[in-house]
Amino acid sequence: MFKTVPRLVRSQGNLLKGIFGKGGEKEAVKHLTAEEQESLRKTLPSIRARESTQVQVPSDSVTDFDDDIFENRIDQDSIRARGFLKYTQSYTPSNEVKNQVLKTASECLQKAGISSDNVEQYKFVEGDNSMKFELINRLGKSIKHWPTNGKLLHLETVSDVVKFYQEPVKNITKYTEMARDETKPKNVSIMEQAVRFHPEDTHMYHGGITAFPGSGGEVISLRQKRLLRQFQPKKEWFDYDDLTFDYSRPDKSMPWDPEVAKQMDKYTDKRYNLNTKQFTRIKQ
Repeated sequence: MFKTVPRLVRSQGNLLKGIFGKGGEKEAVKHLTAEEQESLRKTLPSIRARESTQVQVPSDSVTDFDDDIFENRIDQDSIRARGFLKYTQSYTPSNEVKNQVLKTASECLQKAGISSDNVEQYKFVEGDNSMKFELINRLGKSIKHWPTNGKLLHLETVSDVVKFYQEPVKNITKYTEMARDETKPKNVSIMEQAVRFHPEDTHMYHGGITAFPGSGGEVISLRQKRLLRQFQPKKEWFDYDDLTFDYSRPDKSMPWDPEVAKQMDKYTDKRYNLNTKQFTRIKQ
């Protein structure tokens, strides 16, 4: 006995085809005409010749990559640092950063007509931020690292600017840094991300079966919606009988268009302007 109608239909196989009158019909086989057969005989030798002379290129020598592979990558650390940490991009100073700052500072002083015996000890004029703005603007564009608003108040001399650009910056928390540390003791285990349930992960220990049916699957945080998977839980009794249940969650709670959200993930250093419908770069 079949408990449900869908299982009865699946078990019969050709039931629907027999109802609509297409189950017993045989598909017509198309035969080539004499002209088509003659044309095929003339073309076959050239095809076989090209196959025999084709050179096999080893996979190691292929150097061209698809740009979409790199463009669609998401920098998870930059997304998690938004609105949470001071800097959304990591910064590692180079060995020549001090000479670069002093050289740029001397060029700015010469352009302004200011002479100084010791460029490193030059103090910016209080109340006039034109020299500080010119120096930070040039260094920010060349080094791709910008001080925060709170840090600008403490940059009183060129020496302070040198110390700022000599200090490395990370866009991850101390917990994440400890979790990624490979030198921690073997008896210490730190999980960077929590293990989340998803019904399609049948290879996990839970086998895709939840202990809380009809609930879960939603990510509340707008930032984490870009990183964590969501799923539509089975709430009604007939959902469990359907073998092709769609777990994909509709984007009803999204405050923006999903295509725009994808672009926002791709360009973590840009902000989408609703008025101009374009992306503007964020100075960091």
